[in-house]
Amino acid sequence: MKATPSVAGPLQFMALGPRDWVVRLVCGHCSNVSMKTIPHITRLIATVAMLVPVLTSHAADRVVAPAMIGHWEGNARIIVSWCHQKNLCVKVDIHPDGSVSGTVGDAKLKDGRFESNRGWLLRKLNWSCDYIITGCLAGDLVAVEGIRRERVIMALNYNAGTFKGGVNTEGSPCVFSSEQTRKERMALTASSLELIHSQ
Repeated sequence: MKATPSVAGPLQFMALGPRDWVVRLVCGHCSNVSMKTIPHITRLIATVAMLVPVLTSHAADRVVAPAMIGHWEGNARIIVSWCHQKNLCVKVDIHPDGSVSGTVGDAKLKDGRFESNRGWLLRKLNWSCDYIITGCLAGDLVAVEGIRRERVIMALNYNAGTFKGGVNTEGSPCVFSSEQTRKERMALTASSLELIHSQ
């Protein structure tokens, strides 16, 4: 049975929001829960539910700061072994309403969105990343190798007028098979992305 594609890989953890962490922390370790521990877990969930608005709070109308609007270009280093091309070119236009257009590799970015990914507390704790760009990809991501993916996520931090982070696509996190199968199914990950504002 073919696995359902998902955005996976090392960078997915940078892009996890607080609700995702809650699910992983609470639900990921409950396979051997006794009846005596259920009330404790219930109280934990209730406490976390009250904290989530604090963890995720940010001013929605200020997600795209004026300095972030415009055209950005940069390159990321592809780190998966089954892709022979090691450079991934990224060109994006961030618009005032949070929509994003551009290209990732050889693919066109469609329905792109620029979103805040953490509140003040997670920023203080240095968890997750400041922003994410998500969207669909039209066409081959790496045309010369016929690598195509449907969705992409870029985990980004903004500092001193530059975005730094990485790129991750949908796909299986690990496929022990031929190189061609990995090219068809695995998530493509690229690190060391640096986007420079171009007028």
